[in-house]
Amino acid sequence: MSAPQRLALVTGGHARVGEVISRTLAARGWTVLVHARQGAARAEALARELHGAASPGIWVADLAVPETALAAFEALLARLRETVGEGAEIALIHNASAFENDDRSSVTGARWQMHHAVHYETPVRMMLALAQAFPRGQAVLLLDQNVENLHEQFLSYCLSKGAMHAAMKRLALALAPFRVNAVAPGPTLPLPEADRAAFEAAAQATPLQGAVDPAEVADAVAWLLDARRVTAQTIFVDAGQHLRQWKEPAA
Repeated sequence: MSAPQRLALVTGGHARVGEVISRTLAARGWTVLVHARQGAARAEALARELHGAASPGIWVADLAVPETALAAFEALLARLRETVGEGAEIALIHNASAFENDDRSSVTGARWQMHHAVHYETPVRMMLALAQAFPRGQAVLLLDQNVENLHEQFLSYCLSKGAMHAAMKRLALALAPFRVNAVAPGPTLPLPEADRAAFEAAAQATPLQGAVDPAEVADAVAWLLDARRVTAQTIFVDAGQHLRQWKEPAA
């Protein structure tokens, strides 16, 4: 395999918005290394479709278990330092997400820990490891418009996304010249179990009156990757949803 000069590590990059991000970056010249927690066969098929014989393979880890996920990530970084060299442009796109509903009466320790591991602890530790291995790399974090839209639903989920949003500027400063930015989507794809009509109604209630195309989220990610003098910024791709309090239709 020829050494890629621009390598994007996309967590959850084989499904839903993550797949669109992977395809968009590959079309723009990035070699995409797809992460999956499960569905490795689907991730491998996407990797072969994007890069053929030059595919860098996939990375499988459960981000809800920080220690084992970080060990797998550090092993991946060691391999990349040997195959692509320290001068390669490496980007972590943290798209993987967990999404379970709870409120003040139903928060459990297990659910709390799972959300914070996937959305906060594991990606923070991965960024620290990546910045040490590739100091001029970068990360783009997929957040959620709810970091500025306060409501009582999905409490563990929202708090974990908010923790990452709050930490982003400090990480951008602490890890510089490694860059850290974020994209905060709004109504994009309904969950399989969601009420489609309720989702469409929520999307129509946004100021721009419609759901977000996943390609628009991917375009924002791609723009941040190329914006070499931009760090600690969050782009809201949410049809203005964060400007109005709302109820999650999947509740």
